[in-house]
Order: sequence, then structure tokens, then C-alpha cells
Amino acid sequence: MATIAHRGTDSDGKEIWRIRVFVDGKQKSITYHGSERGAQRTAAAAENRREQGETVAPTKMKVGDYLSEWLETYQKQEVAKITYVEDTGRLRRNILPEIGEKRMATLTTMDCQRTVNRLTQQGKARSAVMVFNLLKKSLRKAVELGYLVKNPMDAVTKPKDRAQERPALTDEQAVAFLEAAKGDTLCAFFAFLLHTGARPEEAQGLLWIDVDFEKRVICFRRAMKRLPGGGWEFAEMKTTSSVNDFPMNEELIGILRAHKKEQARLRLAMGTDWADNGLAFTNQAGNPVDVSKARKHLKAILTSSGLPTIRLYDLRHTFGSTTLQDGTDIKTVSRLMRHASITTTARYMHGNAETDRAAVERRGKRLKRNGDARNDHNATGE
Repeated sequence: MATIAHRGTDSDGKEIWRIRVFVDGKQKSITYHGSERGAQRTAAAAENRREQGETVAPTKMKVGDYLSEWLETYQKQEVAKITYVEDTGRLRRNILPEIGEKRMATLTTMDCQRTVNRLTQQGKARSAVMVFNLLKKSLRKAVELGYLVKNPMDAVTKPKDRAQERPALTDEQAVAFLEAAKGDTLCAFFAFLLHTGARPEEAQGLLWIDVDFEKRVICFRRAMKRLPGGGWEFAEMKTTSSVNDFPMNEELIGILRAHKKEQARLRLAMGTDWADNGLAFTNQAGNPVDVSKARKHLKAILTSSGLPTIRLYDLRHTFGSTTLQDGTDIKTVSRLMRHASITTTARYMHGNAETDRAAVERRGKRLKRNGDARNDHNATGE
């Protein structure tokens, strides 16, 4: 319940009243200049706004102004440069046109839900999820700063990411792909993604010092991020669980040794024109692999070999789904893929007719075997 307390008079002779409203156990204060009756009305209005989930002290700040300030003051300091640029784009394209002109004090759950729904209705499921996450995080800070009493996003239904069905190659298709990729300048890069399930940016950021041929492990320690306007820099891994050591099999060791030897030959031929960054995978001048070019190479190889069209990132999905189909337990696959949770890994569990039939056949045989044993037991009376 809101309370009022007299705090003397101001320079104009008006009475000063301190209005206190408690929100989630925390005190919010409003100063009112005028009569006691006016202070009581203001207190009642503040209490009503609290119950409606609006700001206790109404502000004229627009949602767009707050979000722009939050992005610059908080988000920019916490995320990678490329993420900040992407968030700025999402704000400009998907949020400001919808709720940017609304006042923070009048922003409702319905406003936020409609903003998210519109993207879903346009078939932009992934964008809807990203906007949902961005709004929830930014408005959570608005509550901490006192601009909102509660986060209107708490009651917004999160959209489903329809991209959860991850396309992937079968083992046979992966073998055919690597065969078709022989002779391509990015053959080793593609093979590395298939053998390790690494994210493309992790492969880009891999240094030769991260590859220990003696211990037969790869140390994933960093990723590589392209900068807006050109250039690149090393960046932190996606999650803390992404920093991990990956065991190499004989096939991968052979691929990397051959690739390192070829890279050394190329470096010698380029002389001083070679950019010695210590990277395991580079272009013809020693600089990081360009992902946009890698996508074009991938598409050309898949098309020429009659294989399904997949994205570069789907080579990681191929690793996950085929390793699970091999019978490896989900916890091990999750650890190898450096996921933060096995719920993420579970998205790679694609069923198919053959595995489904095999599972049913195994179940039938077990039931029959147990049934025969039971009948034998009843017949002998033992």
C-alpha cells in the first residue's frame, strides 16, 4: 500500500510530500508538491500503476529511446562486436517500427507479444526468437533501473524456432562429399568440420599451436569473428563449455598433417606476401578462411556431386546426427560438440525408417524370447 509523509514546504510555499510505494519488497519514492489531498490522489494513482504492472513514477521516455540507450550503454559492453551490430539491426528493423514510439509507462505484454508474433507470421521464426530474447533482456534491465515495475516480456509466449529440424548428410553422403571435395582449396576445412563437429568460426580461429599431434587432441580455445566494415579478430567461444579438448582419430590426424605440409609449401611459395597468423586454416595468402567463399565452394561441390543442398553449419549437424546414429550416448555427443546442455544435442536426434524398423524388430525379438522362456517355465512347472 502506498504511504505519504509530509516533508515541509518548498521555496514557493507549497507543501512537500514523499510518497512511498513498495514493489517486490523494494521501495520506490515519488516527491509531490501541493496539497495533502493531491498527494493522496497521486499515491492512489501510483498504487494503481503498480498493480497494473506499469511504472510507479510515469516517465515520458519512449521505448525506442530507452532501447537505443540500453544497447549502447549495456549490451555493447557485454557482447561481441558482430553481435552488437546484429542487435542494432534487429532493433531498427523489427522493434522500433512496432513499439518504438510508445512510452515506457504504457508498454504492455500485448504490445510485446504482437511484435514477436508479427515476425512469426511472416515466416521469420528465428528472427522472432532473437527479438524475443533481446526484448526480454533489455526490459529486465529497465525493471532494475526503475523504468518498469515488472517485465512485460515475462508473460510473452516464446516463439518456437522452426529451424530445429537440422538438415544433415548421411554417412554415405558425407563420404561422397569428401571424395568430391578432393582438389578443392577448402577440402581440409570441410573435412575438419565433418570430423569434429566444430562451428565454422571455431575452425577459423584454430591455431596450429592448438593442435597437439603427440597427445592426439585439438584444443578449442577461441573463435574468429569478422568485423563490420572489414577485418577480423579473435573472440571468446560461444559458451564456457565450448572451451574444450577434442580427441583426434587417425583419419583426422592424417588429414591435418597433409594439410599442414601443403600449407607450408604454399607459405614458402608466397614468401613475404604470406600473412603469418599461425592459423590452421587460411586462404591462399595466410589470412582467415572467408566463410562466404566457403559457402560458395560447399554449394558447388554438393551440386556437382548430386548431393542435398545444406548450409556450412550443417556439417556440424551432420557430425552430431551421425554420431548419435552410430549408437554413441547423448552425453558423450553433447560433450564432443561442446554444448551447454544435452537438450541442445537432442535436436540432432533424427529418426529414419531403417533405425525405427530395427528398433521395433529388436523389441519384438526380446518379447518373443522372454515369452518363450515363460512358456517353457510353465510347461515344466519349475
